Amino acid sequence: MRRLEQAIGGISFRSPLVIGAGPLSDRPDLIERAAACGAGAVSIKQTAWSEPRPGVRKMYAQKGECFFNPSDRRLKPEAAARLIYQVRQVTDIPLLVNILGSGGDAETWVQLGEQMEQAGADGLELNFACPNPPAQKDAAGQNLRYGAALSQEPDLAGAIIRAITEKVSIPVWVKFSGDGTDTPALCRAAAAAGAAGVTAFCSPRGAFPIDIEQGGRPKLADLSVCSFGGINGPAIRPASNRVVAEAAQAVPGLPVMGGGGISRVEHVVETIMYGASLTFLFTQVMLEGFEVLTKLNQQLEAFLDCHGYENVEEMRGLALRYLVPNSELDYRIGRPARIDPRKCRGCGTCGKIAFCRAIQMEGKTAQVQPRLCESCGLCASLCPFDAISFDDDPEGGD
Repeated sequence: MRRLEQAIGGISFRSPLVIGAGPLSDRPDLIERAAACGAGAVSIKQTAWSEPRPGVRKMYAQKGECFFNPSDRRLKPEAAARLIYQVRQVTDIPLLVNILGSGGDAETWVQLGEQMEQAGADGLELNFACPNPPAQKDAAGQNLRYGAALSQEPDLAGAIIRAITEKVSIPVWVKFSGDGTDTPALCRAAAAAGAAGVTAFCSPRGAFPIDIEQGGRPKLADLSVCSFGGINGPAIRPASNRVVAEAAQAVPGLPVMGGGGISRVEHVVETIMYGASLTFLFTQVMLEGFEVLTKLNQQLEAFLDCHGYENVEEMRGLALRYLVPNSELDYRIGRPARIDPRKCRGCGTCGKIAFCRAIQMEGKTAQVQPRLCESCGLCASLCPFDAISFDDDPEGGD
């Protein structure tokens, strides 16, 4: 996988595919498997400075739609250090350690980061992203800011980042939430404070799945009650790509690790073209196994060959040249839809669009009335046979 290799922030990533911090990275056998299947790095499960109560792993998935988890286990510092030691006996895959200090108390973040550096971590990933932060108060009774709450305060986030980068010699990445936050401000604060890169995604808090036949009871294992929790999987991919693009635009020289809902090689390429150098995986590997990594690496190399890219970096940020503010969109009505009769199978999908008056079925072929077409593009995105376009007729017909 030489063409997939990248050196970022002093770490050599053999592939842009990184296992995100979570249930896939809290045991040595899992990390060894990730390495064997071609992961470029692993972010070790969240390691917390203090834990008010033991974490309980509860999850629910709807394949192809979303992954929901309101609670999960966390590692204590000594457990994370032991895990690093155990992994080092079987593989040299780069290890980032996802850490969670005590709210806005920078000293706890520093001490935890120093412990992980001494244990042999290749880098740190500061957790300013968790949508399920513990509800803790300080000695004065004030709520401590954890996880995604820290992404709401770029100045405080920057102060914590700087405190750590001044004390440790390993790269410091910052994982922040893009859910209702000022991504550009966070990225500028991270870069100014010496961060090696940012992990950008959007895992919003969502409502738990319920059984409507059982009066709204939670569908999560043995839970009789449940809390809101983080949403991951395909449902968040467009939002996560938006955060990646905002990060890449805000500080072009700052490496970005993007992810959220990646399941196919097309998704990996999309995230890279929106500005990511690395992509992290979570849900798809959890549900389909580590072999997903092997397949995606092979497909990514094939994509590079097919499109003439020498390496991943050549694709990075290509989509950003087409990104403009909403106020700069061209609101003129363009060319009407054109249906290629050689491809149309008469399925009728385009003719069912409720507001559209321009497309009608004539026999087994869809026909367009150009004067009624608003060029909205919805029909082309829905057509299962790629028979609709808005380009000039390649055959020169009417």
